[in-house]
Amino acid sequence: MRDRIDAERVTFGELALWTEGRAIGPLLLLLALPETIPMVGFSALLAVPIFVIGGYMLAYGPSPPLPVWLLRRSLKASLLESVIDHSLPRARRFDRLSRPRLPRVAAAGRAHGTMCMLMAVLLAAPIPGINILAAFSVAGLGIGIVQRDGVVVALALALGVLALVATLGVLTGVFLLGDVLLGAVGPLKSEGSAD
Repeated sequence: MRDRIDAERVTFGELALWTEGRAIGPLLLLLALPETIPMVGFSALLAVPIFVIGGYMLAYGPSPPLPVWLLRRSLKASLLESVIDHSLPRARRFDRLSRPRLPRVAAAGRAHGTMCMLMAVLLAAPIPGINILAAFSVAGLGIGIVQRDGVVVALALALGVLALVATLGVLTGVFLLGDVLLGAVGPLKSEGSAD
């Protein structure tokens, strides 16, 4: 793909042509990769487009076309080249393991869209560690869609479920801890008021 870049900017329409109509995958990957490294302040920013893309996949089902307004949008070629250069060594290693399989699972569809929307909510939530699980889930969906690898997509969906379960565990723990602390404060107040 890098050898096809010959202008200062690359449109998402060109990206869609280069990826044979699977532009949702690289787009998800591009948005999720920065989230796999803990950086303060970016989660909520990148969660919004992931949520929108997830909603789009949910609405349009398997292999959704990108909206015209997005096809016209562009990004700096230098940014795309940088992402490609940094991810190429890892992608080559991953290419050896990944191959087209389980095509029905790999096709971008409603389940993928639902998971992207849920992971976007988790990315926006300030729960340490959960953001990274959610980001890896979205990145895995992107890779699986690009490679047409249903096994990778299934693993990404499972990772997303793990992130949801972990979030429920953290929230349950916080509520239980709050209940215990409030219960401990209640008797102290009543003893203080008895004096």
